Amino acid sequence: MAVGYDLPMKNGGPDYDQVLTTLMGKFYPAGMLGVGLTGLMASFMSGMAGNVTAFNTVWTYDLYQSYLVPGRSDEHYLTVGRATTIVGTLLSVATAYLAMRFNNIMDMLQLIFSFVNAPLFATFLLGMFWRRTTGHGAFWGLVAGTLAATLHYEVTAVAGGGSLIPKLAVVHEYASDMAQNFWGAIWAWTVCFLVTVAISVATAPKPDAELKGLVYGLTPHASDAGLPWHHRPATLAVVVIVLLAGLNVLFW
Repeated sequence: MAVGYDLPMKNGGPDYDQVLTTLMGKFYPAGMLGVGLTGLMASFMSGMAGNVTAFNTVWTYDLYQSYLVPGRSDEHYLTVGRATTIVGTLLSVATAYLAMRFNNIMDMLQLIFSFVNAPLFATFLLGMFWRRTTGHGAFWGLVAGTLAATLHYEVTAVAGGGSLIPKLAVVHEYASDMAQNFWGAIWAWTVCFLVTVAISVATAPKPDAELKGLVYGLTPHASDAGLPWHHRPATLAVVVIVLLAGLNVLFW
């Protein structure tokens, strides 16, 4: 059965964001349809609540209270947190309208991940496994990685596709949005990694005593010598790496 031909149309093709709801509408009986819709709404509400709560917490406590306006009363910060919640909700609504310009929501999510998650992964990787990493290197590495993803997006395009903002120049065209997003993530990760290393080498590191419990090489680890081979993390890691490599080769 070609389910794609039964989907609603969007931008001249099937609207893949409607796959789940279309399947539910066609194959769920009346009772299960209600359960399925309730599950979708609950999932949306929990995700929205978690994201908005994280947004107002980071802004109110980590930035506003720590750096911008320190030393105020709890009532003041509570008011700021409530106002930030409203702002976060409005930004979420605006983002939903922005997402309508993409062929499907996954293209938008991967674009955001290429700007944020890719350089963040490089920072976490260095911070966890290289004791020489410094705060200055991590900060400027993140900035450089995000800027690299932005520049990549501005000088590349998708064949036959549009863009959210006008391009500075187009030096390369990708066959799909997903290809553009993945290469943007690769550039962001690489630039963040290299800049973090360069600046960390040029700045003073923290003493090893302050890094215990944070850096892998300075943290005591429980021995797994007595465990069966299939219970050891190293064995599971090898299995995951083999599966990852196989899937990449299969779908390259």
